[in-house]
Amino acid sequence: MPAMSLLDLPSEIIFLIFEYLHKQHIVYSFLELNDDFALTVKCFIRKQFDLTKVNDDIIFQYCLSTVLPLIGSNLRYLSIGYPYCLSTYIKSIETYCPNLDTLTIYCCSQKEDIRHYVAHLIHHELTSLHFIFNHRIIGQQISLRLLDKSRNKEFQKNSIASSSLILHLSSMNDLILLKRYSESDYLPNGLYMIECMLNGEWLTYNKDDLCIMSKKFHYECIFSIKQIDNDQCCLEYELYHEHTQHRLTVLKYDEDEEYWISSSILSTHREESFCLCSTFTFEKINNENQFYIRPCYSNAKHLQVLGKRIIVSVCNNDSILSHHFRFHHISYE
Repeated sequence: MPAMSLLDLPSEIIFLIFEYLHKQHIVYSFLELNDDFALTVKCFIRKQFDLTKVNDDIIFQYCLSTVLPLIGSNLRYLSIGYPYCLSTYIKSIETYCPNLDTLTIYCCSQKEDIRHYVAHLIHHELTSLHFIFNHRIIGQQISLRLLDKSRNKEFQKNSIASSSLILHLSSMNDLILLKRYSESDYLPNGLYMIECMLNGEWLTYNKDDLCIMSKKFHYECIFSIKQIDNDQCCLEYELYHEHTQHRLTVLKYDEDEEYWISSSILSTHREESFCLCSTFTFEKINNENQFYIRPCYSNAKHLQVLGKRIIVSVCNNDSILSHHFRFHHISYE
């Protein structure tokens, strides 16, 4: 009886063998064996490919550089992610997988900010967005806000075509950051004058603390605003007084302390400390460049005008004008 090699087996037998193997091992071992095996592998893979079980760097890179270019256009369902960062595979998906219905990603937020995922993956054609933690869907309201935000061109950084996006979160802290991102709005880096809507006066630099002054153009009223990350994905900003280059800060509120203390005043004179907050988000109120300003720490309230100073809010009523600030853009950086 003549010897028979694997190459001589009919495709039906090959399919039965493939049933006992992981797809990533199938493509790594057989996709480039010959044309017949390449066709058999493509037929077996069909429309769904799961790379979440790959823990070998060589196989993972092979899938990105060789497999996706060959089968990516046929895929409708792709799962990918941990322990690999988004930055290692996003270009491959964008280039080779134009027909995805559902993209499932296991986020590696220990290495990458979770907000980078939504910043790079939401787009105006996305119809479904789900966050999963411990095998259950969480943060539905956050998902809805982000879907609404995806219609805005300012939040579209890539064009990965999938109608459904599923993100598996690493921790509940991811959801906290996503909530902050969903409530925040984009502001171009540059120089601004900040108007307090309660009285129409400017936010201004003072030798003691930041105060407000009568509305006239003056260098003391000019502030530099810049996103803290180079990719501009976090929507968190630092504010500097342009003339002195002093950074604006507040101290994080401690619930064990008296509700309002002097440390809650917005200031440029504090020394660095672990309880210092020097980043802020802006939440758009209307189309007239009016925003809420919120310090970036857990449960922080908006800033408000109190007398002649700017403080972390002492109340929950954000509808009053003391919480409203208008940003007048002077120049771009």
